[in-house]
Amino acid sequence: MLSEKGFDRWSGDYDQSIALHAEGYPFEGYYDVLSYVQHRINVNDGVKILDLGVGTGLLTQELYKQGAQIVGVDFSQAMLDLAQQKMPKARFYHFDFQAGLPGQLQEETFDYIVSSYAFHHIDDDEKMEFISKLQRVRGDQCPLIIADVAFATKTELDQCRAKAGRRWDADEFYIVGDEISQQLTAMQFTVKYTQISPCAGVLEIH
Repeated sequence: MLSEKGFDRWSGDYDQSIALHAEGYPFEGYYDVLSYVQHRINVNDGVKILDLGVGTGLLTQELYKQGAQIVGVDFSQAMLDLAQQKMPKARFYHFDFQAGLPGQLQEETFDYIVSSYAFHHIDDDEKMEFISKLQRVRGDQCPLIIADVAFATKTELDQCRAKAGRRWDADEFYIVGDEISQQLTAMQFTVKYTQISPCAGVLEIH
C-alpha cells in the first residue's frame, strides 16, 4: 500500500501509467469503470459532487467540463495540484478520508458522492463506519458511487489473486460485492453492485 509520499512521487506520471497498465490486475477496465460512473450522474449546472480520493481528477474532470461543481478530497497534495490544474474552479482539500471528512465539509450537502480506486485503502469495518458517517452530507436522493478494484464474489477474488501472483497487493482491502451488499442491506441501504471487468466493479448505495 503506497503512502502519501508514494502517491506524491507517482503523481507526475499517474495518468500515463494507468493507460500503460490497463490489462490485467489491478487496472483492467479502469476507463470503462470511470465511464460507467460518469454516465450514472445527471450533470446539470450547479450539481454538486464530492469526489473522495480524487487523485489527479480523472473521474470528475469530464463532469466538471459539463458544468458540475466538484469538491475533491485526497491525501496527496501533489495529486491535488494536478487536479486543480484540470479543474481550476473546483475546491480541493488535502485530507486523508480514512479519518472522515475535513471539518469544512461537515455542514455541506452534496447531490452525488463518488470515489474511484480509493476505498480499498480502508478495511471492511472502516468502510461501513465511513459510509454511515457520510449520511450527514448526503442530500435528498444523493447516491454514493464507489468504483474500485472489486469482485462479485470471494471466489472471483481468490481466482484473481492466484492469477496475479506476486503482483497481488495483500495490504489492500478489496470490495466483495455480495458480502458488502449483504452488510449494507442490513443497515437499511439500497445497494447495486456491477462488475465491469474481471478485477473492477462499481458499488452504488442509496
